[in-house]
Amino acid sequence: MSGRKPKYIKKPFESNCSSSDVSANIYESMMTHPAYIDLSANQKVLYEYCKLQYYAEKRKPNNDPEQFTMNQNKWCFKYRLYTKNNAKGFYRDMEALIDHGFIACVESGRATRTKSIYKFSSAWLNWGTERFAVSPADMTAGMLAKRRKETQS
Repeated sequence: MSGRKPKYIKKPFESNCSSSDVSANIYESMMTHPAYIDLSANQKVLYEYCKLQYYAEKRKPNNDPEQFTMNQNKWCFKYRLYTKNNAKGFYRDMEALIDHGFIACVESGRATRTKSIYKFSSAWLNWGTERFAVSPADMTAGMLAKRRKETQS
């Protein structure tokens, strides 16, 4: 007798039941954490799509299983989260996810006009405490430029 668990069978209210479907779990402990609660509705939805992208992306950037990409083609055309004219909305919401410790930017594609590479972070667990800090290495190029401007003022 095999010790394998039976494969999960998708329910009709969860999926169109195609074999190539991908799911992305979000746990209650995260959804009830003050860092998550502090996010706007759009920022929470973006986080959910980042999780989906993480699980759906078969070829990981830099061959690192912890990384995923998110670019205009995905957030604008594939997932239809933001319009092409609302790129600022995407970048604002992604910055909020970084500022709350959910996402870290590995490589910003801003200068090279390539896909930005991100990874998930557990820093959100310390959000709102003295132990929480976002490292400049985890920020997008836009965030770094904004922070430099703020410190010069």
